[in-house]
Amino acid sequence: MRAVLRQLPVLAVVTAVAAGCVYFNAMYDAGQAYDAGMEALQEEREQAARQQFDSVIAKTGRIVSNHPNSKYADDAAFLKTRSELHNKLWEAAAVSAQYARQLATGSSDSALASGLQGVASVQLGKDLLADSLLTLALAADLAEDDRANLLFHRGLARLRLGKPSEAASDLEAASRQINLTREARLDLARALFQIEDYARSAEVTADLLRADEFGQLSEAGLVHADTLARTAPKELDPQLAQLLADEGIRPVKRSLLQLLRGRTLEQLGQHDAALAVLDSSANVGATSRWAPQASLLASQIRLRNASAPEQIAEAIPGLERATRAGDAMTRETAVPLAAAANQFDSYTRAWRDRGASAAEAALRGGELAGSELGSPAVARGMYLKYLELAPESPWTAKALYGALAYSGYRPGTWVRDEGAATDAELVARLEALPSSDPYRQAITGAGRDSWADSAYVLAEVDLENRIMEIRMLFDTTVVRVRRDSLATEATPAPADTTADPPADREVEF
Repeated sequence: MRAVLRQLPVLAVVTAVAAGCVYFNAMYDAGQAYDAGMEALQEEREQAARQQFDSVIAKTGRIVSNHPNSKYADDAAFLKTRSELHNKLWEAAAVSAQYARQLATGSSDSALASGLQGVASVQLGKDLLADSLLTLALAADLAEDDRANLLFHRGLARLRLGKPSEAASDLEAASRQINLTREARLDLARALFQIEDYARSAEVTADLLRADEFGQLSEAGLVHADTLARTAPKELDPQLAQLLADEGIRPVKRSLLQLLRGRTLEQLGQHDAALAVLDSSANVGATSRWAPQASLLASQIRLRNASAPEQIAEAIPGLERATRAGDAMTRETAVPLAAAANQFDSYTRAWRDRGASAAEAALRGGELAGSELGSPAVARGMYLKYLELAPESPWTAKALYGALAYSGYRPGTWVRDEGAATDAELVARLEALPSSDPYRQAITGAGRDSWADSAYVLAEVDLENRIMEIRMLFDTTVVRVRRDSLATEATPAPADTTADPPADREVEF
């Protein structure tokens, strides 16, 4: 018995040493796994990194839960918190960080634990709490990497709290100490944009584009780049020009950069240069998602700056290409524009081929050019052309008002327009019209009553009937249906599957 008693203290010591070895080995293994996880992250092997951090969490979790009083518990709590943050286990990381603060043996460790809780709070959307915790942590003496990480997350919190200036300061400071992720650099670019530091925002955006080898910028990144191109083209354009000077960039990326530069050049008023760049974008990356978008933007520029009907026709191929875009937004914008442009082109050929007998086609063309195609100079020209072709008609007032509505926009030499002198003539012609003219009453509101409203509606119905007659000259599928009110629709003829297709159909609607 005495022999056994003499051995007890020795056994206790051995047990304590063995336990210490177990904790040490567990922490050693956890540290190795953590280092392996960080290496995998740097090499962008996300799945491998996640597995290593899961291993760290399991090993350190056993130490923290089962042996909270051991000398390794505080280190285990910190390692567990960091691994949970890497694996985006935000709630768990917030809890582990609080426990790490309780176990911390010094003020710096306590501050770091508060900072890690702040990082988790940012991801949980608790921005006020995060700002407070991170500010407390950043007042302490921290390792450089930790300070940069906490600055970055405080910048995110402050960005969402509506403090763009302070956010940009934090994000800029973080970027000087660590290589920010793409998402982080985008946040920095947006923060700089919000405080109107457009030059720096353009620089950071250019860095993002430079690092994006395959032209696959995130949707958020594309929205920011497009917004910057519209708002600060002078600052972004030189950055884009420098990126495009690299002859070794991939075609898809070149297409994206040219699409963005086309936007900046258009905003700077350099329409011809914008068209050249956009046309190149559509061709160099013909199979990319950017080609239809470039075609659409080029067509819209052509439409906005068109001064003659044939320039609208020049926009049709690009619009039709954009109707086949992979993204719905481009298609939804292009489809109605393409339909309106084709219809406009048909009406143009109608009045050019038939003159006064198809004059109302010019009137309808003016409406299409102005309200649907966004071509104000052409719209004015079409209204003036109608007044030349049909100087006395029931729709003279409509054309006069239409031409005056686009005063200041000058069509080409295909129609006479002397600016202010022509406007004076149009006003004089309006004043010479009888006060009972339905269009004068509709515009001025003078003498508005049920009779005036009816007269206007009937005049519009007559115009629609006249345009239908013109369409029938060129389109054999159109059936003439007289309409007594705007609620009645023309019905197309049923398809005749036995008849031969009409020959030489030059005009389509």
